[in-house]
Amino acid sequence: MKRFKLSQVSFLMWFMFIIFSFAVGLATYVVHQFHASFNWPTAKGIVVDCWIVERYHERSSAESHYEVGIEYLYIIDGEVHHKNNKTDITGAIPGYSLEEAEALAAQFPSGKMIQVHYKPSDHDTAVIRPTMHLFMIVGLVLFSLVLLPVCYVMYLQMTSDPDSYIVRHV
Repeated sequence: MKRFKLSQVSFLMWFMFIIFSFAVGLATYVVHQFHASFNWPTAKGIVVDCWIVERYHERSSAESHYEVGIEYLYIIDGEVHHKNNKTDITGAIPGYSLEEAEALAAQFPSGKMIQVHYKPSDHDTAVIRPTMHLFMIVGLVLFSLVLLPVCYVMYLQMTSDPDSYIVRHV
């Protein structure tokens, strides 16, 4: 039976293990929260205002994208909740083209009655449209795919002879 020698694992590998483990954990949490929002209870709400904000890409000020903000009220157990945030339509801040942003904003005119999905344990956490964005799942998969070889190299370093190449040079 091979003995594991944690001291043979290089600092770089420990650093990568910690960073990518944290990234996988965070991505898993985000995917779980967004998935859970599909099953949150709903309450009736009313749109107060909806607007479009133009944002510029950092690398090229010629290209811009748009975000849709919404302000709305909803009542849970007789308590009025007020939301005024760009992330409350889907729970994330995606970048839209101008046409997409205008179409989304047109769906939420002032005074429109809406269904609000709220987190049962925190009624101030709410979204109008529960959404699972592809980039969340892709992020989880990519971080996991990097973490696997890191773990394998760490395993090789722990089980190799102290004078082996993998211990001395990786």
